[in-house]
Amino acid sequence: MPTSPEQDQKSSGNIWILPDKLANQIAAGEVVERPASVVKELVENAIDAQATRIQIDIESGGKSLIRVIDNGLGMSSEDIPLAFARHATSKIKSAEDLNGILTLGFRGEALPSIASVSRVRLCSSLDENQGGTEIVLDGGAMSSIKEIACPRGTTIEVAQLFHHTPARKKFLKTDGTEFSHITQVITQQALAWPNIHFIMNHNGRKSIETLPSEQLLYRIAELFGAEVTKELVKVESGDASYRLTGYISNPVFTRASRSAQYCFVNSRHVRDKVVLHAIQHGYSHLLPKGRHPLIFLFLEMDPKLLDVNVHPNKAEVRFAFQQEVHRLVSEGVRSALSNNKSDTDIEPAVEPAERPHVASANPAADNAESRISPSSNLRGEPSQWDSNQKMPRGRLPDLEKALRNLTPQKNAASVQEESAYSHHRLPIFDRKPIPVANVNYAEFEAIGQLDNSFIILQGKKGIVIVDQHIAHERVLYERFRDAAKNKKIEVQQLLFPLTIEFSPGEAQLLRDKLDALKELGLELEPFGQKEFILRAVPAILKNNDHESMLREIVDMFPRNQGEATLKEKFEEITVMMSCRNAIKVNQRLGPDQISSLLSDLEQTEMPYTCPHGRPISLFFDIEDILKKFLRK
Repeated sequence: MPTSPEQDQKSSGNIWILPDKLANQIAAGEVVERPASVVKELVENAIDAQATRIQIDIESGGKSLIRVIDNGLGMSSEDIPLAFARHATSKIKSAEDLNGILTLGFRGEALPSIASVSRVRLCSSLDENQGGTEIVLDGGAMSSIKEIACPRGTTIEVAQLFHHTPARKKFLKTDGTEFSHITQVITQQALAWPNIHFIMNHNGRKSIETLPSEQLLYRIAELFGAEVTKELVKVESGDASYRLTGYISNPVFTRASRSAQYCFVNSRHVRDKVVLHAIQHGYSHLLPKGRHPLIFLFLEMDPKLLDVNVHPNKAEVRFAFQQEVHRLVSEGVRSALSNNKSDTDIEPAVEPAERPHVASANPAADNAESRISPSSNLRGEPSQWDSNQKMPRGRLPDLEKALRNLTPQKNAASVQEESAYSHHRLPIFDRKPIPVANVNYAEFEAIGQLDNSFIILQGKKGIVIVDQHIAHERVLYERFRDAAKNKKIEVQQLLFPLTIEFSPGEAQLLRDKLDALKELGLELEPFGQKEFILRAVPAILKNNDHESMLREIVDMFPRNQGEATLKEKFEEITVMMSCRNAIKVNQRLGPDQISSLLSDLEQTEMPYTCPHGRPISLFFDIEDILKKFLRK
């Protein structure tokens, strides 16, 4: 059998053994996807080496340099060259060892794969008093090896990633994007190992530093802020084979994305469908539509019941008994939420227009300032309306009950008669959005509110019911959209600038979007490693819970999709901001406010649906009403 393409030229064979260098580069295609992949492998090696302090230095998002320094066990001068040989490892010796893996790494592919596509320098020592060894490789080929003085542990530098494979290098994203992926990796490891002191610097600037602790909650507070921990529920359950611990957020404290969901199996971060589905099942109907809880869960189990060798990056696992795992996680989540019910005020999920938002840092402002005062109209102008005053003329007594009981009582004869033509008859009402060509709001007169949530209009053609929340949402959306496109957003300086703390990954994403956010009227400046000062907001949003709104915007930033910019997310963000600032359901409106809303609504381009596509108004034709009362 030929052993290389060159030998193949002298034979008729079509199969050959790939050169080691090419084989390593192909393996790197699976192991080394981007700089974050390198950081993950190197940090996992440091953890397996029992390090208690790990420092990560990054330059240019990891493209120029990745340096990992640990105080772990170190390597001998004999082992260091072997570490860069394919399938060389200190973590398994036989096939049986695969059935009980407790280390993070074990394949022996990481270092040779990384070295094949970069320039690597490694120095390590078992005992600093006896010195250590340094090895340098370029494209997988050893350049030098020598004895040097170095502290106990290992330092490894990976420079010019993909220097030898330019085709791969061109697929890397901006420095900020690549560093955000690295930040996510370190966040995962810091959560899994709260006893380890992690330090990460980017371009000489400290990005993350966590102090060692035995308390997971303390580590969560370090990474995500102390305010987040106040919204978490403790999870603790298990049986003879499994143990589930950690924290989950109460159903009221949610986010727009799953970016703050961390699940670990035997301290290994995984994205497992069984576990994620079980968590969702545990929350049942408690989560608002489109909202996701914060998850910090740890599943410990016998490694013999787990296969961690099913994914090139070890990001997935396979359980021997999936149903048992699903049951344990689901019941553990449900039990934690149930036991904490009195403290978290758990409520069933509601529609997006009514759903609760992330708890405000200033509840008083959220309850008062974000709602339009009954003594002002929708433009904030003074009104003559007294909130204690009776509704104006024309309001039907007990309107809600009247609308629900417009169908006359049927006797046995009428039921039998209707059954003969039931397939021809109309429903109680022909509920449909207002036909644009036939009806406009100016043809109707407002007669009051239904359940302080819907505006009731009457006219010759029938009755119109307007959802006040989504009507105002449409008005705000078009105003904000047009102002942003024309770069005429009016900015309101905050009297008291707001300091907001984010997770390290969120902070990095935010730093890259500061200029784009400013174009939307949100003026932020970095303050420390993870905090930002919000100094100004669009005037249209000045009475909103700014912190939760900004957190939701950050949740919308793409983390795993190309180089999408804030402008490409413009539509989603403007819809969200409009929804968050629109008047709420269960809010009393006076005549001036109702008149102002309807007038503004008529001037919009699409006064019949909200930006989400829901109908703003429902029309009940007078002809249908007369038929239901048997007057026609």
